Amino acid sequence: MTDSFLTEAPDEAMALALDRIRRGRETGDVSELEGLALDQVVVNMGPQHPSTHGVLRLVVTLDGEIVRDVIPVVGYLHRCKEKLAEKRTYYQYIPIVDRTEYVAGMNCEWGYVMTVEKLAGIQPTRRAEFIRVIMAELNRIASHQVAVGTFTADLSPLGTAMVFYMFRDRETILTLLEEASGARMMFNYFRFGGVRFDLPPGWEQRCREVMDQVPKWVDEYRSLVEDNAVFLTRTVGRGVITQQDIVDYAITGPNARASGVPHDLRRTRPYSVYPELDFDLCLGEHGDVYDRYRVRVDEILESRRIILQCLDMMPKGPVQVGTLRPPYIITPPPGSAYTSQENPRGEYGTYIVSDGSRYPYRLKYRDPCFINLQLLPKLLRGNKIADAVAISGSIDLVLGGIDR
Repeated sequence: MTDSFLTEAPDEAMALALDRIRRGRETGDVSELEGLALDQVVVNMGPQHPSTHGVLRLVVTLDGEIVRDVIPVVGYLHRCKEKLAEKRTYYQYIPIVDRTEYVAGMNCEWGYVMTVEKLAGIQPTRRAEFIRVIMAELNRIASHQVAVGTFTADLSPLGTAMVFYMFRDRETILTLLEEASGARMMFNYFRFGGVRFDLPPGWEQRCREVMDQVPKWVDEYRSLVEDNAVFLTRTVGRGVITQQDIVDYAITGPNARASGVPHDLRRTRPYSVYPELDFDLCLGEHGDVYDRYRVRVDEILESRRIILQCLDMMPKGPVQVGTLRPPYIITPPPGSAYTSQENPRGEYGTYIVSDGSRYPYRLKYRDPCFINLQLLPKLLRGNKIADAVAISGSIDLVLGGIDR
């Protein structure tokens, strides 16, 4: 790396990375390998890199193959989803929520709808509450299949088989969601006081049949990788998140539970009918890449358990509050409200300020993907660039949630 190149930074992130190298040279903090002083180089990992899934850019400082520094650069997908709420009625905004964390649309819709219900004093019907839980848990299964499938595909050719298996099974889950909502990903299904449609005839039985297949799916997933030496070498002991890291960085969701922290909003701050349901928290012991993989696979089985209980307990009755009919105009009183729910990546918080009109005055999300991204530089430093692929994939980042 020439001195002239050090002065020609294409943007702020690159300039910061080069400045850190310059300061290291001035202080004599230059790494050595087998007695040979090596220059550090700065490379872009993304936003077109396959393992960053399209729009995450990591400005990585390398010493040979060792990662010495990482600067995440976001904003390539920014779509002003929070600002758009200010020019749409509360009802008109519901479809936009699906397009934030787009692999967990049902969960994101639920967070927004719960917040508006809290503002307006609306109580959902009991049947709708059970349907909401079923939809959220089905979407959790589908989301974890995307997370684990793409993560293993980034690691080795073996993982390519895993992603085919998981996306094959995910289509079955999406078919159930489509039958209930009319869409496969952008659902627009939740409504204030309930859900848009009741379950179609025969849907509950079809859902039970699919849930009967889930244990077989999970056995297939595990048989592909859990006795594979390459997979274990690249995951066990890599990218350890300590319990202190969980506290320092406010990490939630499977990433926290993989480190042994029993934090799940369905238990620690329960909502809807979750207090009536029996399910276990899936916990890891070491907080490494392997534990994060294993927790997500185990949670697929727990979501199945929750869904079957909801089907057994499903009450009769309406799925929508009778007073909320077209044209669906509501005007919550002035004030603010915050609610959070456990989406597949952690605490998904929604904060809304109302000025008494039919439009939100201000909306803000606490998206777990954006929070979890903060930990990435700490996890990657000191690892090889190949390990950076495994570690970043195990965090399960959805860029639609980061670039809102």
